[in-house]
Amino acid sequence: MINKKPFKLAVITLVCVCLMVAIIPRAKNILELSQRKANLEQQKVLLIEKNEKLTMQFKNAESIENMERIAREQLGMVKEGEQIIMSVIPKNN
Repeated sequence: MINKKPFKLAVITLVCVCLMVAIIPRAKNILELSQRKANLEQQKVLLIEKNEKLTMQFKNAESIENMERIAREQLGMVKEGEQIIMSVIPKNN
């Protein structure tokens, strides 16, 4: 008669090894994906903040006050009754 105790132990060991081979890589994959998800969520928060900041800048750029400032500074435009005062800096040759 064959001793069944070592056979049962061998079968249980084999099943445990098969389970470990199947579960450990998946657990590692889940951990890596969790870390990647956390990193992407952080990037998402930063991009949302950046988008809000750019939206505010865009709204400010469209304002009448900003357009007037640009017209005065870059295009040299003046309101009626105003005079342009320009500082002249001599070039050194």
